[in-house]
Amino acid sequence: MSERTVKMRPEHLPEILNIERSSFPDPWSENMFREEMKEDGRRIFLVLESDGKVAGYALGWVVLDEFHLGNIAVVAEKRRSGYGRRLLQEILQQVYQLGCRMASLEVRSSNESAIELYKTFGFRPIAIRKKYYQNEDALVMMSDIVPVNSC
Repeated sequence: MSERTVKMRPEHLPEILNIERSSFPDPWSENMFREEMKEDGRRIFLVLESDGKVAGYALGWVVLDEFHLGNIAVVAEKRRSGYGRRLLQEILQQVYQLGCRMASLEVRSSNESAIELYKTFGFRPIAIRKKYYQNEDALVMMSDIVPVNSC
């Protein structure tokens, strides 16, 4: 099996949109992705390819020395196989190299598997955002970013 992490490109969008729609009740539109993919040095958009297909993606924004993880998702048939961990590790390594030392994210309070994954990377809950998602609260998590070893 051939796997690699690459910068997100427009040709990835059809597969990304399918993953997005199957992963989130309020998915991003194609236009939202296209607008966010514009190169400005503050946006980090990664795709994990497996055998030439998009297996998952992660994206976020650098603000000074902090990073905010916006989305991370894996195609349904590859979930719980280490792909999310690999994406998170890769994006955190990249932003560390850019000088980021803190990371934040919001996660659905019911998404226990994601919360556990984030905790393994040192994320800790710091607040709750009421009704951040459609009819659901978000758990706000933060972490120091430290260099991580390869899986």
